[in-house]
Amino acid sequence: MTCDRYWREGIVLVERGADDPHRHSCADCTAAHAARQELVDSLPLVGGGYTGDPRWQAGVWRRIQAERPPARALWRWKLASGLATACMVLLAFGLFRGGGPGDEARPSFAYLSGPAAMRAGSGHHVDDRLRIAVGDTAEVRIYHGDHLLLRCGPRESKPGCTPDDRGMIVELPLAVPGPYAALVFDASAALPAVGYDHDRAALDAAGVHPTEQKFTVP
Repeated sequence: MTCDRYWREGIVLVERGADDPHRHSCADCTAAHAARQELVDSLPLVGGGYTGDPRWQAGVWRRIQAERPPARALWRWKLASGLATACMVLLAFGLFRGGGPGDEARPSFAYLSGPAAMRAGSGHHVDDRLRIAVGDTAEVRIYHGDHLLLRCGPRESKPGCTPDDRGMIVELPLAVPGPYAALVFDASAALPAVGYDHDRAALDAAGVHPTEQKFTVP
């Protein structure tokens, strides 16, 4: 019997950036995730300027065909394949812009260890780096306990704050164990930065609802 949990629940966890312990221990779900990820990774190659193997699409579909599940789960594979094909068509007609790593929804939070990024919720360690991608008007504040470590105004350029074509990328090494918090909110609030407790209370009092990420580095 083939496990089809990935298409019922696992794919939702992937889209949310949440960990899925079941997938790590299930060969069927691991294979389904790998096939989906290969499709996603291939999407940015659609369009002008790509001079690689012209038969890459056929290779992807051959691998998916080889891993096709039995009839009772077939409709889920057809749905996933249909969605992927629709994305390819939209990319070809220019209705999607980009499709690369910088096109994630913002704000987004990631934790980087060396060259590999682990999605939020995967665990954190000393010497990891917190990476936050935000839009044009966002301000970012990162705290260790109540102490403000880094403040980046909209599209500010300074160590840790790097503007890009969609807004700004904020990165901070997690050099010290303990509790961390990051606040992202629209800079029109124009509130002074003092410390986490004061700043959070000031935002609440002003009716500003920031996107917040809290975690602990052991």
